[in-house]
Amino acid sequence: MSLDIDQQRQDLMEVGYVVVRDMIPPAELQELRASVDAIVDRAPDSGRVTMTDWVDRASANAVELCFDDRVGEFSRQLLEAPDVAPLGMWVLCGSGTGWHRDIHPHDMAPLDGLQEDVRLNGPPYVQWNIALYDDNYLQVMPGSHLRRNNEDERKIERRFGVVPLPGALTVELKAGDGVVYINNILHSATPNEENKRRTLHLGYQAFGGRGFTHFFLPATLGVHFIEHLAPWAVEKCLHFEKLHAQRHDDIALTLGAIGVGDEAAFMEGLERLHRSEHARMTTLVVLSKVAYTIREYKNGSAEDAANGPCIQDMAERFSAEELEQLWERFSVLDGKLQADTEQYESLFQSGPMKYYFYDMPADFGVEDFIASWKR
Repeated sequence: MSLDIDQQRQDLMEVGYVVVRDMIPPAELQELRASVDAIVDRAPDSGRVTMTDWVDRASANAVELCFDDRVGEFSRQLLEAPDVAPLGMWVLCGSGTGWHRDIHPHDMAPLDGLQEDVRLNGPPYVQWNIALYDDNYLQVMPGSHLRRNNEDERKIERRFGVVPLPGALTVELKAGDGVVYINNILHSATPNEENKRRTLHLGYQAFGGRGFTHFFLPATLGVHFIEHLAPWAVEKCLHFEKLHAQRHDDIALTLGAIGVGDEAAFMEGLERLHRSEHARMTTLVVLSKVAYTIREYKNGSAEDAANGPCIQDMAERFSAEELEQLWERFSVLDGKLQADTEQYESLFQSGPMKYYFYDMPADFGVEDFIASWKR
């Protein structure tokens, strides 16, 4: 590993983001702009366009850029993972959102747990903005990816817009530059107003690394668009789907072991999902959110918008009775994740709820979770 990547990884861990200059040379930039404009023109008017839904053969280079070593391999090295796969690919055409973290405690672990996992195991996911035109809209709070909101931050709401915060910085990207960041960092985006914006926005998730995903059953990239891609890119897409399929199999086996109370199989599954011995409770909380979500889908309580294909597939692996038994195994842990009254913290992507925004269960580890099955 070069000293450069080591320094970039250190910067990512310390400040929460890394700017990568001159990712795209001028000649390639012109071609990409034309391709991205063609994709945007085919899509409905929106501030964010899903590239894979509107790509064709002539514009495939825009999607293929997101697979090449400048993005994919660099993400893998930053994450120190055996493999990585993208979770989505968008074109940002508009800008303008107040301060927030990409965190929602109703289906993720509390922030303290997520940050402990990042601190001890490294991030399991990074997010990218790659600018095709000069872009100075992204604002970040360096170091906030490893701390709670401070007193100043807790006084504001996302709806206030990009209000001044002490210590905040503007990420200045020239056309062809990129920024990669840990997505629980406090960030915002000033409006681009009349300025043309074409910024590629995507995320890469680690596979086979020390930790586990912080997102429960995210939608995969899919393969519905691969007929437009070059053979090498098709091969990558198929590989990405295999990675996700194996992870879903591992999740199902681990949840199945919990449901039947098989301690050995559960520990084997947990170790496959989260290889490090550190911060495993964070992954266990994420698994509890998976169990809750697929149970809600199975019994018809979830809203249709929440019933993504990955959730449907996971739910179909279990009967309704099995999911009730599985959720019973998680009942003690879930209770420890909630207060008696509604909680609220600004700058999270959630409204008031009983789930704690910051606090992990006190004095409750994996062994205590297993013991709770037998209460």
